[in-house]
Formats: sequence, structure tokens, C-alpha cells
Amino acid sequence: MFFRFGSALVLVVLVSTAGVALEKRTLALRRSMSRQHYRMDVLRDEYAKIRLRTQQLAGPLRTVNALDAGKLSVGRPREPSPSNKEELPLLRWQRPISD
Repeated sequence: MFFRFGSALVLVVLVSTAGVALEKRTLALRRSMSRQHYRMDVLRDEYAKIRLRTQQLAGPLRTVNALDAGKLSVGRPREPSPSNKEELPLLRWQRPISD
């Protein structure tokens, strides 16, 4: 009788120990996921700041200032020669044939 009681007690202790170990592992994984989500949010914010800064630096005001300072030259775009059809722009539309 004592043997049965002792083995039942050991079994309960083993099951509870396994449950605690599983819970500890689950909490560690959740903590890791939470840390990854935080890092992703930080990276997303940093990407947005860098993108905004890039747009500010490449904005029209900077281009106008560079033109005024003489750092950029303005020229006419090169006209494609009509003899060579490969140089023609791809979006040169033609009227549809009317029936």
C-alpha cells in the first residue's frame, strides 16, 4: 500500500515538473517572439525615417538650389531619330483603326 502511494506521489511530481518545464519553455519562446516583434518595429521606424530623409534630400528644393549654384546643367532631352525604330519610346501610342 505504501508502495502504491509513493509511486502515485512520484508520478504526480514528475507530471507537475514536466508541466513546469513546458510552461517555462513556452514563456521563453513568447519572450523571444516579443523581442523579435519589438526589433521589427524599431527597424520599420528606422526605415521610415531613412526613407523620409532620402525624399527630403532628393526633393525639388535641393534640385533648384543645385541649379542656382551651378552644380547641375540643364539641357534638352535627346530626340530619338525616326530612322531607328528601336530608339523610339515604348509608350508612343497610335490611334486605333476606325471601321
